[in-house]
Amino acid sequence: MVAIKDLALSALLMSSALAFPFQNPFKIANLPKPGEKPVPGGSPVSICDSTQPQLLTLKELVMTPNPPERGANLTISGTGFLKETVDDGAYVDVDVSYGYIKLLHQTFDLCEEVSEVDLKCPVKAGAYEITKEVEIPAQVPPGKYVVYARAYTKDDDLIACITGSVEFTPNGVIKFDLDA
Repeated sequence: MVAIKDLALSALLMSSALAFPFQNPFKIANLPKPGEKPVPGGSPVSICDSTQPQLLTLKELVMTPNPPERGANLTISGTGFLKETVDDGAYVDVDVSYGYIKLLHQTFDLCEEVSEVDLKCPVKAGAYEITKEVEIPAQVPPGKYVVYARAYTKDDDLIACITGSVEFTPNGVIKFDLDA
């Protein structure tokens, strides 16, 4: 559970499909869902609520290895541009689902979380390049996990909304699916 939260928050800090746990047998191409926009870099992360103004523009997000492996470290590297300074009081709402089951709905203090990537509040406006390593536990149960993370300023302005989906199959193979 901690690794999934870390994945979501790490991707968001660098900026971490969807509601249905089955695949569309009629899909022709990996097209983004309405309101979603893939992040360059080949990761399974998309910008959600993309029609809404967001203070963070993710330029690229790269995950190594891609796809992630159980029991291995996952390195997430991202670049982006923050349009305004983020002060104490900013927060992140994180939802993690396993199929139809919501595993986590929690609000985190963004200023506490940015310390994981050697930043501190206030986070000044400007360009950022961040790398974070997280461990994927070997005991991750098979199934599809969906993460939504929405970060807000203390005044409730949207900093960023990211989403992603990863499926751990019973035989250990991991499959990304951006269009469930």
